Amino acid sequence: MKRKHQFAPQDIGTTLWSFASMEYFEEDVYRSACSRLSLRYCRSFKPQELSNTVWALATAGVFPKDLNVFDTTLVSSSKRMTISEITKDSVTECFAAATTELIRRPVEFKEQEIKDLLWSLSKAGVRHPAVFKSVAKHLVGSDSGHTGRGLDNFSSQGLGNLAWSYAKQAQLATEVSDGMIESTGRLAVYETSWRDVGEPLIKRLFSKIAERAIDSNCGLSTYKPQDISNTCWAFASLGILHRSFFGAVSTEVQERLQPKSKDSVELSKFKAQEIANLVWSFATLNSSADGLMEHLTPYILTMCRDAKGNYDEHSIAKFFKRQEALSVAWSCVVLEQYPPQLMPLLYTALFGSNNDTDSIKSIHGDNGLPKQGVMALFYVQMAMDMEVPQLGMSLPLNFPDGWVVGDHAPKALSTEEKEGGRSMLELTTSRLQQDVSRTLERVGFSHVLEHVITTDELESSHNIRLSPEKVEFLSIDIANLNDLVGIEVDGPGHFVNVLDCATDNDGEKERYFPSGKKLSGKGAKMEWQLSNSRRLVNGPTALKHRLLCQLGWQIVHLPFWEWRNLSDQENEESYCRELLEGTTIEGQ
Repeated sequence: MKRKHQFAPQDIGTTLWSFASMEYFEEDVYRSACSRLSLRYCRSFKPQELSNTVWALATAGVFPKDLNVFDTTLVSSSKRMTISEITKDSVTECFAAATTELIRRPVEFKEQEIKDLLWSLSKAGVRHPAVFKSVAKHLVGSDSGHTGRGLDNFSSQGLGNLAWSYAKQAQLATEVSDGMIESTGRLAVYETSWRDVGEPLIKRLFSKIAERAIDSNCGLSTYKPQDISNTCWAFASLGILHRSFFGAVSTEVQERLQPKSKDSVELSKFKAQEIANLVWSFATLNSSADGLMEHLTPYILTMCRDAKGNYDEHSIAKFFKRQEALSVAWSCVVLEQYPPQLMPLLYTALFGSNNDTDSIKSIHGDNGLPKQGVMALFYVQMAMDMEVPQLGMSLPLNFPDGWVVGDHAPKALSTEEKEGGRSMLELTTSRLQQDVSRTLERVGFSHVLEHVITTDELESSHNIRLSPEKVEFLSIDIANLNDLVGIEVDGPGHFVNVLDCATDNDGEKERYFPSGKKLSGKGAKMEWQLSNSRRLVNGPTALKHRLLCQLGWQIVHLPFWEWRNLSDQENEESYCRELLEGTTIEGQ
C-alpha cells in the first residue's frame, strides 16, 4: 500500500472487501489502507465505501485498539479514548468515522449497508450504544410517534444479522471489565440492552423483526437455517419471546426436515451449531416446541452416523462439538422431550464410549467442559433419573473430576476436599431477598437463606448418583428445612418479555406450570401465577422449579414486580401470609 493516497474511497472499500472475501488477512495492509477513512474526510465517503471497509476489517480480525472506545453505557468518559487518541490508531478512527456517518445520514445507507456496519461492530467486539440506538429509531421510529423507515427491504439474512448484532452488543457487556453495571450473567445482558437502546425501543424493533418474518409473502420459507438460528438466538439472548414467530419457526423447521423436492434440500441442511442455537432458544424462552426434537432426531442421527450406519465419538465429532451437544441435551430436558435414540448419542458426544477424558478431549480438540456445563449436566442427569429412568443413562463414575476445563486426569481427592466438597454455584443474596427474609421472620416463617443441595445429599435421599465427590449444585433462595417449603425470589433475570401476549380476562391471573401448560383450579403449589401477562418464567427457572418439586419441595415464587408494588410493612406481611397459603406450614 505504498500508493494508498492514489486510491479513491471506492477503491479502498472495494479492495479491502475483496481481500477479506478471499481470506487474505495481512493486518498491515488493512491498517494502512483504512487510514484513508478518517474523521476529517469521512463525509466524502459513500455509505457502501464505509460499510465495505469496516466489514472487511471485522472479517479480517483487524480491530480497534480499545474495544470499549465508544461504550457510553458501561464505561465512564474518563476511561475512554479521547478524540486525539482515537486519531492515532487508524482502525479505531475508521470505525469512528463510519459510525459517525451512519448516525449523521442514515437515510443514505441501504439496508445491506446498515446491516453490514452493525454486524461488523458486534463481530469485532466493539460496543457502540449510540449508533445502535440511532439505527433502531431510524428503522422503527421513536416514542414521539415517528413510524420509522421500516424493515420491508431487509433480506432474510439481513434481518437475521440485524437481530444477532443487537443481541451480541448486549452480550458483550459480560466482557467489559470494571463496567458501570452491577448485574452479572443473563440479567447483565438484559439490563445492558435496555440501557443501550431503551426497553420500549428494543421491544418495538424485535416485534417488527418477528412480524416481518411471518407476515411477508413467503414467510420463513426464504430463511436459510443460519438466518433462522441467528434470529432465534437473538430473541433468546435478550429474553424476548414472540409466540407467533417461534410457533412459525417450529412449524417451518419440522416441515423442512421432510423435504418434498430437490429445491428444498438446501434449506433443510442444518449445521450442528444452528441446531444447538435453535433448540437452546426455545428452551431458554420456555417456548412450546411440540414435535421439534422428534423431527430433529432422525436428521441428527443421519449426520452423525458413519458409512456403515453406526455412530461413535469419532463420527459424531465430525458434526457436533461438545458444547453444541451439551446445549441440545440441556434443551431436551427443559422442553421435557427425551428422544430415546438422541439422548445416548449426545452422551457419547460428551463422554465417548469409554468415558476416557483424554481421549474425548483429543477427538474434539478441546480442553474439557466449562464449569457451567458441569452444572447443566447435573441438571440433565437428575431430570433423566427422575423422569425417564428407563433410558438407563448415567454420568461417568468420576464426573466431574477430570472433565472440567483446566482439570487434568482424574485424581484422588484429599480428605479436606471430600468433606468440604466443590461448589458449582456463585451465590449472592440480593437486597430483595433480604427484605423478604425479614418480613417472613416477622410473620413467623422459620427459614434459612441460600439453602444448598449437594450431590451426596441427593444420593442418600433419592438414590440419584451424580458424582463420587460432594458438589454443591442446586440452591433455594429461602428455605424452611423442616417442612421442605422453598421461596424463590425472582428478579428480572428469571423472566422473558412476551411481545405478543394475550390480554388478561377481567384482570384474573392465568396459572401456568413452568412448562407453559395452563391449569384450572387451585391445585398444588407447583403452579406459576402471573399477574403480568407480558412476563413469562424462562426455561432455566422452569427447570429448577421442576427438579425441586420432584425432590419433594413445595416451591412458591415471589415475582419482583409484585413486591415492589407493596407500600408498607403491613402490606408486605399480608402478602407473605398469602404467599404461604396452601403449603404445609400455612397458618404459622
